[in-house]
Amino acid sequence: MKLLTGLVALMLTFPVFAHHSFAVYDFDTQLSFTGTVETLNFRNPHIAMTLKTVADNGKEQIITFVEGAPANMLVRSGLKPDMVKPGTRITAIGSPMHENKNKFFLRVIRLETGEEFK
Repeated sequence: MKLLTGLVALMLTFPVFAHHSFAVYDFDTQLSFTGTVETLNFRNPHIAMTLKTVADNGKEQIITFVEGAPANMLVRSGLKPDMVKPGTRITAIGSPMHENKNKFFLRVIRLETGEEFK
């Protein structure tokens, strides 16, 4: 009976373990990048994207957005996957990881029309 009770308790708490903390990101910092979408994984639980930009020194760079809002939330706000397919020019605002300043949490997608999605 104790084993059964333990298994039931574990099954009820499993969804809590499925999600993670956003403490790895510096949400006090928001950096803006304008460029062309290289890749987009428009999926749940979080979208991911790479953006080709031009650095201040004139060299191309790839900005990696490790994760962002869930795809279903973006769709509800009006953003459809075909609106940000590879080759689309956008502005993306992200918060860097504390331990890897070259990877970001995608906070805002701004289309050339000025529409913003969070």
